[in-house]
Amino acid sequence: MPRIRQTDLKTVGISLLGAGLSAALIIALTHNRVDGTDFLSFYAGGRLAVTGHLYDPQAIWKAQFEAAGRYGPGLLFIRLPCFALFLWPLAQASYGTARVIWLAINIAAVATAVWLWPGSRKLAAIVACWSFPVFMCLGDGTDTLFLFLWLVLWRRSELKNRQFWAGLALSLCVAKFHLFLLLPLALVRHRRWSEIRGSAIGISILLIASFVGAGWHWPAQYLHVLTLPELNPARVVMPNIHGLVSPGLETPMVALTLILTCLAILKLDYTDSTIAALIGSFLCSYHAYVMDGVILLPVILMVIEKHRSRPPTWPAYAAAFFITPIPWLAVLMRGP
Repeated sequence: MPRIRQTDLKTVGISLLGAGLSAALIIALTHNRVDGTDFLSFYAGGRLAVTGHLYDPQAIWKAQFEAAGRYGPGLLFIRLPCFALFLWPLAQASYGTARVIWLAINIAAVATAVWLWPGSRKLAAIVACWSFPVFMCLGDGTDTLFLFLWLVLWRRSELKNRQFWAGLALSLCVAKFHLFLLLPLALVRHRRWSEIRGSAIGISILLIASFVGAGWHWPAQYLHVLTLPELNPARVVMPNIHGLVSPGLETPMVALTLILTCLAILKLDYTDSTIAALIGSFLCSYHAYVMDGVILLPVILMVIEKHRSRPPTWPAYAAAFFITPIPWLAVLMRGP
């Protein structure tokens, strides 16, 4: 039998410590939530797939109440119709059973992302287990953890020079497209044409599936739902510009961030351009909460791996700070 190295035991110990701390914090923060979790909206969306009522708030709330005995005014289905089709098999189970299966699938997605990370798996395990957004996603039942997996597959395919497959993986991030708005600029700037072609084909397939499942009128219905004020409650707890600056400074700060990010994308090499694009998109996104910080995990890993010389340079320390719960809790404590 192979011997277990001391470094492996240390990695496991550090990972378990972070997982336990984050889990305890999540339980303390969410133990008295009464309006349901994000999974309630996904379950209702799966139940209403191909019915034509996917973006009808009354239909969504009715499906939620029938399934769980409660509904959330802000828990509307805000994904493309194709994702409701993917959720349809899960929504055929009872809500309680489906919630357990969904949790298991999300944990498997994180474990798979850690295993497939093209750099240090030990570092990826520690970062994932210490990540407060990861445990927020698990506690809230959201689907954001899949973005972590798609980004890992994207990065892995890129490093293996499989740009077309990298683009296909990236196309799945259209589930929360507003978090990646600046990434296409980095792809165009560095002439990743095969990757762009793969993304275009992947998105086209998802859109075709959406029209097949929801008819021709869903884009207008979808846009209407996205503009409802219920979807952006408590903006003060958004960990980006919209939540961290006063309303009077919001527009100029977003404009400044966009300009600086675009300049960075144009001037930096490809890896640093993608890092800048992901950070800039997150900071400027209109709808982003602590759970969405999961998309920054590949950024944190790339920065630490690039700058963890001896001694590490300041970018590694800055990235490590965002592994801890401190910045995320500081944002949540601003809320009511």
